[in-house]
Amino acid sequence: MYTIKEADSPSMWQLTARLIHELAVYENLENLCSATTDDIEKLFSDNLLHALIAFNETGEVAGFLTYFYMLSTFRGKKIAYMDDLFIRENHRRNGLGKKLITAWEQIGRSADCCKLEWKCLTWNKPAQNFYEAFGGTKDVENLTYYKVIDK
Repeated sequence: MYTIKEADSPSMWQLTARLIHELAVYENLENLCSATTDDIEKLFSDNLLHALIAFNETGEVAGFLTYFYMLSTFRGKKIAYMDDLFIRENHRRNGLGKKLITAWEQIGRSADCCKLEWKCLTWNKPAQNFYEAFGGTKDVENLTYYKVIDK
């Protein structure tokens, strides 16, 4: 049994920052993860970042999901964008991912979003299968471009 809580306090924001770094290690991207706890706390306090954190019955952190809002000019509505979904290994394959992503979907519906959106690493086939089972559609018509503008 898991409980999902919104990250709504500085202590939860700090926990989210630690989990983001744990995810970066899992994805072998820790060299790209330069966000400090202060950076993450500022995103929360500016109401730009939101998170759901899952705890098991003993209070152990089992996983988390971060999201923020974008917009669709064509639809004139918000898009809920999931940036991170991570389940700690000993909590995988028992429905927690589905519980987190379903809770996020309900938030998107309540916020009158027109779409949920996220990315998935190309090597992460289990995640791709999970997202497709959730009803996600792979976007084969758009490419992602980016330009790093760090100082």
